[in-house]
Amino acid sequence: MRTDKLSYQDVAEWFKRARNPDNGRPVQSWGRMYRVENTEGSFNYELRFGPYTVGIFTPDNKFTFTMTAQDARNCSITLSQALQRAIPFLWYRVGSGRYVVKPTPQWAEFKQANPNHSYAWQFFKNQKGYEVFDGLCFDLNTYMPVNARPDYKEQAVNQEQKLEWLRQLRKFKHAAKVRARMGVVDTLIAQVGKDRGGSSRYDWKMPDWNSDEWQNILYTSIKNTDCTTELLKGVIQTVNRGYYHSTPSSSEVLKELDRICTTYSIDLRRKFGVFDEVSDL
Repeated sequence: MRTDKLSYQDVAEWFKRARNPDNGRPVQSWGRMYRVENTEGSFNYELRFGPYTVGIFTPDNKFTFTMTAQDARNCSITLSQALQRAIPFLWYRVGSGRYVVKPTPQWAEFKQANPNHSYAWQFFKNQKGYEVFDGLCFDLNTYMPVNARPDYKEQAVNQEQKLEWLRQLRKFKHAAKVRARMGVVDTLIAQVGKDRGGSSRYDWKMPDWNSDEWQNILYTSIKNTDCTTELLKGVIQTVNRGYYHSTPSSSEVLKELDRICTTYSIDLRRKFGVFDEVSDL
């Protein structure tokens, strides 16, 4: 585990030894660091894993995570095992599509004060974690976040809005089942299958349900009990039935819709005003 404080300047000095700066520099066996000129004429350093940018070191000595929930889901296994050996952040999953990070320099300070304490996880499991989202930023002088989201478990719940959320979600799911019984979903499944042709699922156009665009479509649909063609096609496109087979059943589409609503439940409840959002910083 990396427990030193890694600054922007440290990364810049380390990157100077890159054999070919344009191609980045390897970070252990799983990632690469790239130097990218910013709008102010200086450089940012981007930590990437394959096609995903995990985060960016900027000249103001900050590190910003730049991953959507879908990106995080695709990279989570590697990051949970290896991120803390590359940069001083421990990454782990706390729920479906939800991940938190904890700065690891805390362990070095604790270990110095408690030399007989042997296991890092026994320490970290009781430390505060910060929910990962696209834009979560840490000050590398203090390793404290500058824009952390409040933990939804610690927020007061607006009971009236909670009942409204549950009522509208129930009505929305019922409306989706009615459309399935009427054959609307089967008609859209055929349209999506025709559009896809014989392509593999890696070539399909799939919605990013973590994006503002699709979350707003989902929220508006639930709020207005309106299963639009756009929404239902998006759900159909999301169903994963293997590499080539692209024709799900209407029951599988309804199951996928349930999964999406569960995965993004916290985001949707925030939009419904269920939580009293008060920052804990």
